[in-house]
Amino acid sequence: MRKTFVFSLLALLLVTQVNAATPARTFLFRGFTKSSNSTAYDVRIKLITTDGTPVSGSTMLQGFWAHNQQTGVTYDPTEREGYEFAALPPGTYTFGAYPGPWEGVVAKTVVLDGSQEGPDGFTEVTLVFWVE
Repeated sequence: MRKTFVFSLLALLLVTQVNAATPARTFLFRGFTKSSNSTAYDVRIKLITTDGTPVSGSTMLQGFWAHNQQTGVTYDPTEREGYEFAALPPGTYTFGAYPGPWEGVVAKTVVLDGSQEGPDGFTEVTLVFWVE
């Protein structure tokens, strides 16, 4: 009985020390509430040729990037050579690609504000793909 009480007390002490800077209300409900200022956007890159035809199949591009103009932070997609960015904070972004040996894209600046969000929850950014 005494050991159970001592171990329970130690566990409680550890939890309170680890979360000492976190208010109790936030600590207790951390996983259950969503902050109103935590808006984030999922973005999907779509490629088209210079004449507007969608690009199908693989390319030799080395991946995509998104550069936040306000913070200066550059984001890579969820998967290095993927076409989707997860949970980008709101703001103005320039989207582009790391070029391949003979191909690349024209970078595009977009404001992420939710107005472009599609029914699947993604904002689609269309980049012009070129090949030498």
